[in-house]
Amino acid sequence: MARADGATNSGRELNRVQIFKQVTKDRLLDVGDMLSLDARRNKISISLVAFDEDYHATTRVRHYVDVADAKLVCYDILNGFFTEWADHKGSAARGGGVSGGEGNAEGLQARVLTIRKDPKYRQPYVIKVDNGVGEQLPGGAVKMAEMTDSLTMLLSEWDARKMALTIMDYIRDWETINFRKRQEAQTQIIPLPGAEVGSGSGDGDAVATPALSKNRYARAAAN
Repeated sequence: MARADGATNSGRELNRVQIFKQVTKDRLLDVGDMLSLDARRNKISISLVAFDEDYHATTRVRHYVDVADAKLVCYDILNGFFTEWADHKGSAARGGGVSGGEGNAEGLQARVLTIRKDPKYRQPYVIKVDNGVGEQLPGGAVKMAEMTDSLTMLLSEWDARKMALTIMDYIRDWETINFRKRQEAQTQIIPLPGAEVGSGSGDGDAVATPALSKNRYARAAAN
């Protein structure tokens, strides 16, 4: 797996693992590792880049997919169940040097990833990423108010299955390596109510509740 990105403008080094890459004559598909022990930040990134005849990037769009959704999409592709899926996300916009990508205006950025399969075509899988200006809804979600950049890439059945298998294997390996850390991060400590037990002298002294272990197997054995 290749490592991408250099030092940030704050002077800290940032490494991002490239999980999968597909290149055509004028498009680049890049799937990156954004896996995290924090369930809210546990994602993979999907970027599409358009470049000119001199191989200079002209447009970049990006989307961030929750790991649970990515695993299900990959499973469906590998098992022949997949038809279509759309994912809507939004966040605060950040400036970027290339058109699109991280947003080029202050406020909210909306991102939409659409993957669909049309078996009538030689390259049946269509991956489309839209980036644009977002509008916040009452519940906190962000909808696309104005699309500013959009890129599409076509994949053959073989390439789509290869992508799905690579992503699924990578996520599975990461989850296995970080199993104990994930277990601790996802364990909730629930205090039990204190119990009053007689001390033998009849004074009814309260006994402190034993602390719960973070290891779920230890808790199960204790029960």
